[in-house]
Amino acid sequence: MRQNWDWAVCSPCLALILFFLTSSTCFAQGAAPTAAPAGNSVVKIDSLEVHSGAQQSSDVVQTLKKGDSLVLGLQLTTTSDSWCSVKLPGQSARLGYVQCSGLERTDRQPVAGPSANVSGESKETAVAGKASRPPIHLPLARSAAESSSEYERVKAAVVHDDTLDGPKISEYERAAQGGSSAAMTRAAMAHSVAGNFELDHGDSDSAIEQYRAALPFAAKQTALSFGILMRLAYIHLVRSEFSTALVFLDKAGQLVPGSAAVAQLSGQAYYGLNRLDDAIKEWRAAQRIAPNPQVAMSLERAERDQAAEAESHEGETSHFVLRYQGGATPQLAGEILSTLEEHFRNLQTALDFTPVEPIGVVLYTKQEFRDITLAPSWAGGLNDGRIRVPVEGLNSVTAELSRVLKHELTHSFVYQMSLGRCPTWLNEGLAQWMEGKRSGENAKGLIMAYERKQYIPLERLSGPWNSFPAPVAGYAYAWGLAAVEFIMSRSGAWGISRLFANFNSASSFEAAMGAALQTNYEDLERGTVDYLRQTYGQ
Repeated sequence: MRQNWDWAVCSPCLALILFFLTSSTCFAQGAAPTAAPAGNSVVKIDSLEVHSGAQQSSDVVQTLKKGDSLVLGLQLTTTSDSWCSVKLPGQSARLGYVQCSGLERTDRQPVAGPSANVSGESKETAVAGKASRPPIHLPLARSAAESSSEYERVKAAVVHDDTLDGPKISEYERAAQGGSSAAMTRAAMAHSVAGNFELDHGDSDSAIEQYRAALPFAAKQTALSFGILMRLAYIHLVRSEFSTALVFLDKAGQLVPGSAAVAQLSGQAYYGLNRLDDAIKEWRAAQRIAPNPQVAMSLERAERDQAAEAESHEGETSHFVLRYQGGATPQLAGEILSTLEEHFRNLQTALDFTPVEPIGVVLYTKQEFRDITLAPSWAGGLNDGRIRVPVEGLNSVTAELSRVLKHELTHSFVYQMSLGRCPTWLNEGLAQWMEGKRSGENAKGLIMAYERKQYIPLERLSGPWNSFPAPVAGYAYAWGLAAVEFIMSRSGAWGISRLFANFNSASSFEAAMGAALQTNYEDLERGTVDYLRQTYGQ
């Protein structure tokens, strides 16, 4: 999202920032300064130990007390215990594992992350996106085979001490070469277990490799094959590889016709491909089979987009699908596509990354932009998977519109590079840097806020910013830009690319910073302020 309001340093602004910093309603347990951090469970017993792994023998990393709010993630059930991975509200890094019996759900929302304890037809999972992007709710089904004691025995053999046993997986494969149905099933289970392990540890490439390896062994096991295909579709959806996801969803639908889970994910894939009619068709089908409140919200959004774009014109290039109405001329639309293609090439080079699918772009009048996107008043553009920009009154691409387009396009790159987990301060800071903004006019105020200890720590600006009042949003944008500017001055775009590469495998974003940039949040903030003093003479 691009801010359409410049932050100027003043005493009232610093006072408002200080209020956000100290207010318990804004910052709870390190969450971003937005209304009520989104926990979905609380500790219901007096003391609950957090373990490093899903077993009693693993290290205790923290002890929680009754009433502490948490976000549930992966749920694992063994023959004797049920473990839940948890994180603190507003935090991206996993805290550890707790006994599920010590928690009480505080909502009816789905557990986040790929579940390994789903019984029945399906269970909803949620993957958080960037600040303005709504969660992606993905149904994953666990087959009867994965709920069996045999699966648990294979899992115990393949995963121990939080490590995969590669030779053991190879042993299961060799045993399956004889063609025994039971041996084939165990080999499929071994790779499925490995895929779940890799997915839980953030390595989507390895997870895909394991699930693909499982498919030939599961060929005669419909339920097991269906579960593996759904997981493959899930990963490709999170990676914004929508066409590939649809390939696996089509195969899953052939195995289990009339599945609500397949229809739900197919709707998400079609929406990502800007195929609104197909997305609406799939989500309506899913709602007829198994009504779901999250799907209802997605369907409502798609129908709102469809209605707004009913009379729209289209333009298309190899990387973009553009929709526009009477508020934009064909000449303007063509110029916008040319500008976006130029920005695409620049970002492709700077970030050493290429988005897989064409990116949707929608042009609005100012009123349509507010009514349809529901963006805050200070937003000058929005990227919720599609780039949405108001262009009323323009006949050609101005320098300002070009900057807005590059800003929002940067978000598309960042989302796919980080699988939607990029901290907002970095996401917005990088988008501003790429559009050409620098910190000069804000340097004095940022230094002042830091020296007076009236600044908001960057880590607390990792979550959504949509509810910020304009002065706080302005400060957040300025602070994020300054931090990115400092990183660029020291490590360049290569450092940013290295940071994303580490983030996709590290346990937390700060761990990724340590590995890629040899810094942590405290040093980054201090270094940023020192950089501002030296560069802008404040």
